[in-house]
Amino acid sequence: MTSLVRRLAAGLGAGAIMATGLMAIAPAASAGTITPSVDCFVEALNKHFTGPQQIDLSVTPNPADPGASVTANVKLGASPATSPVPLTGVQVTPSITLQLGGGASGTVTVTGPTTTMDVAQNAPITPPPYAGQLTIPATAAGDVTFTPVKLVTTVFIPSYNITQVTPCDITSGGGVAETVTVKTPQPEVPTLSADPGTVEPGGSAALAGVNWAPNTPATPELCDAAGANCNPAGISANTLAVAADGKLGGSVTVAAGTADGSYTVKVTNGAKSATAPITVKKKEIPVPQRKITLSKTSIRPWSFVKVTGENFTPNTLVAIIGVNGTTPVANFSAAWAGSDGKFCTYILVTSTKVNSITAAEIDTSFKFDKVAIAPITVKW
Repeated sequence: MTSLVRRLAAGLGAGAIMATGLMAIAPAASAGTITPSVDCFVEALNKHFTGPQQIDLSVTPNPADPGASVTANVKLGASPATSPVPLTGVQVTPSITLQLGGGASGTVTVTGPTTTMDVAQNAPITPPPYAGQLTIPATAAGDVTFTPVKLVTTVFIPSYNITQVTPCDITSGGGVAETVTVKTPQPEVPTLSADPGTVEPGGSAALAGVNWAPNTPATPELCDAAGANCNPAGISANTLAVAADGKLGGSVTVAAGTADGSYTVKVTNGAKSATAPITVKKKEIPVPQRKITLSKTSIRPWSFVKVTGENFTPNTLVAIIGVNGTTPVANFSAAWAGSDGKFCTYILVTSTKVNSITAAEIDTSFKFDKVAIAPITVKW
């Protein structure tokens, strides 16, 4: 029984010294290398094992953004312990604790995956390389250093059905094994959009955007198409607000009387500003077409025809003329368009040359324009 315990303890000691675990990767060429002295306590033997052990560490990508997830690649040299007995199928789960320095503080622990390996009798134990994820602190700035301070390995030996957790402290000869340059965060550029992109003078558009200064006032202006010559009075009202997440929302009202054209809306929020294109265009109101209707469209000469009109300029004198093409044929009448732009009158058609009846407004200079026309047939 004593012999079995001794063999088991020796096996546990050998496995526990492997203070890393495993993902078959090659360390980066830029890996930092240190060779500190390690002190590993094997509980089964109640004994410390000490000696040098090389540690290669690289972090990728490098440089990295604050708050970014990066990969720590770890490669260890031979441990200071050997096993007096061969061990097969040993399941190793490693981890390494790193002290942060430079632009960050605190510690991070990188844990590798569980890997199965065999340990030869009386031979240096070299754990396989491994990799794990760590996060660059969001508050980090400048260079961040990584100094290994502790190795912890969990070992399961199936042949003995025993799990052993072994800590290995770095006692001397350590130091910085890797330095990562932390990128300077670029200021988030605010965005701005207007919907709809075309409004009438006095009309409103909804504005939206992200990356604005939270919970601070947003001031709009109306600028020319190039974003210059800005005028706060060009925006007569607004409901803009920036939420706690930096999202801008609300609407702006373009001042009544703004001339048609291409403009930009500029919003200023603290030190941030952005523009969005907007077009101002008066709504086109279709002009009703002048129209006349004849009571008869085919008549004999010397017949009266009733002429009704609509959509004429209100309160305007209208001349009713019989024409051949565009030539008057001496058949005339007149009417007065009421306040609704409508009229009703009669014209005596005497000539077979008449092929159309026209109604033309007469202005104060007796100019005949703004015409409506209707065809008619005159024959015996």
